[in-house]
Amino acid sequence: MSSPVSTILAPGATPPWLPREVAEGRKFAWWAQIMFFLMALIWFVLAIAFIVLYVVDGGGGKLAVGVFGLFAMIICFLAGVFEKRTVIDAIDQGRFHDAKNDSLIWILFGMIGFVLPALFLILTYVKVSDAIAAQAPVGYQPYAPGTVVAQQPAYGPPPGPVQAPPPAPIQQAPAAPAGHHGHQTPMVRCKNCSVQYPMFMHSCPNCGAPKE
Repeated sequence: MSSPVSTILAPGATPPWLPREVAEGRKFAWWAQIMFFLMALIWFVLAIAFIVLYVVDGGGGKLAVGVFGLFAMIICFLAGVFEKRTVIDAIDQGRFHDAKNDSLIWILFGMIGFVLPALFLILTYVKVSDAIAAQAPVGYQPYAPGTVVAQQPAYGPPPGPVQAPPPAPIQQAPAAPAGHHGHQTPMVRCKNCSVQYPMFMHSCPNCGAPKE
């Protein structure tokens, strides 16, 4: 049974099957969450201090800083909570594209926390992007939207009865990585170093040998 703290704060341990770049990006994301919570605490202390100074000495500027500190505290705390769910949990579940895209959102919110969380999330974005590029097939270049146009054939079909093509054999879809439902990820053992890693990866994260 998970404790309330574990649902808010991500564990510092990195899953052993993650590629090296993704594992480093997860560490940076974990430190970004710690910085979010630390900055929330600092903003809370500053907000209380300026509100007390406003009550004692007065001054609209002190009250404005205190109110801003309260809003910054709430934003930093919520950013730390949801950054775990959208970035760190996505990495642990193998959804690297989702983690990369969502990290851009929290980079903007990290600017409120004295820029420290944003710096760690920028490193997370770079590391995960490098891992995705390394896993892409060699020479893969997707077409830009609108550049491929289907052309109609310039000749008609030959006369005579048209025979239906034989049905294609049914192929089993490859197993997908574990998602939100907690299914176990299918694993494969590397024939070079005997390390187990998810079947959907193209190469061994430990030695780099291609999957056979």
